[in-house]
Amino acid sequence: MLRFHPARRRPIAVLGVFAVTIAIAALGTSLGQARSAHAAGATGATGATAATDDPNNYTCNGHIQKGVAESGVSGTQVEYQFSCDGPITGYEIETEPHQVQYFDQAPLVKLAGVPSTTDSFSCSAFIPGVQINCTGQTSAAFEVITGQFVIADKNLCTEPRLDPILSVADATATATVGGTKAAPTASAVVTQYLSGPYDLGRPWGCKGDSFGDDTRLGNYPPKIELTGPPPSGKKA
Repeated sequence: MLRFHPARRRPIAVLGVFAVTIAIAALGTSLGQARSAHAAGATGATGATAATDDPNNYTCNGHIQKGVAESGVSGTQVEYQFSCDGPITGYEIETEPHQVQYFDQAPLVKLAGVPSTTDSFSCSAFIPGVQINCTGQTSAAFEVITGQFVIADKNLCTEPRLDPILSVADATATATVGGTKAAPTASAVVTQYLSGPYDLGRPWGCKGDSFGDDTRLGNYPPKIELTGPPPSGKKA
């Protein structure tokens, strides 16, 4: 049973383990209000004003809204969009307590509205589940990633409303090759950065209500309680 308490307390949330698969190439528009817990200056509608070279402290901005219906897919379609002020090689979207029933395995990547011919992502997840993991790359800052997933809820605007949490990763690799036949040398050093979490916010397009300020990373987060069956001998 899910119980939603609008009490202004700290949230109970489970952020899944963020696993990123790294492709080592060296060896072979308006967005919303997503804000990092450690980058509180991210308030602009189109992201930060300049790119950053610190992949442990990116600013990422985004939002969610009703998605486009797909033939043969039941449930409520949810579209997400976000961009960061630096390149990334992976991201995770966490949707607790709303379970993902279906998801877009190949999100779109655009820069200034133009689809990228080199940058892309591939997503995977256990379904039903509460997180989507995507790996790939954006090679520039402010590329917009657009994807979609499905939740079982019949109405995107029903409380408790969906409020996804985003985390991103950036991984790089350097390689050393050479040496001699008797003493060959081959090594690779992988460096990985994590940034976030960012709150993608409640859905756009829904009528405002008394819980409008209760975002999961906001000042008044909702409290989500996941309760099990009642003790033996007691009624629910």
